[in-house]
Amino acid sequence: MSLDAIKMVAEAEKYASDLRADTKLQIRKIKTDCEIDGRQKYDLTINGALDETKRLMAVAESQAKERADEIAEKSNLDCEALKARASGNLDKAIDFIVERIVRT
Repeated sequence: MSLDAIKMVAEAEKYASDLRADTKLQIRKIKTDCEIDGRQKYDLTINGALDETKRLMAVAESQAKERADEIAEKSNLDCEALKARASGNLDKAIDFIVERIVRT
């Protein structure tokens, strides 16, 4: 083999070796970039889900408070109605007792 041919083979081998090294570096960089990008997207997704959860909880708490207020108001009205009926029955009971005492 001539000296020129040996030099050409050596240069081709060096070029191939350099190309493999560059390719490995590029692969590492792409992998790192993908991991960073994936982590950022994951964090955004998680933060978005947390924000949506907080929003839904606030809505649910507001609805629950409204419903609790409605129930409390109805309970108060029912209680007042029972008191009014009981007050009327109290007068009847007093009259009944007084009448029984007077008769005996």
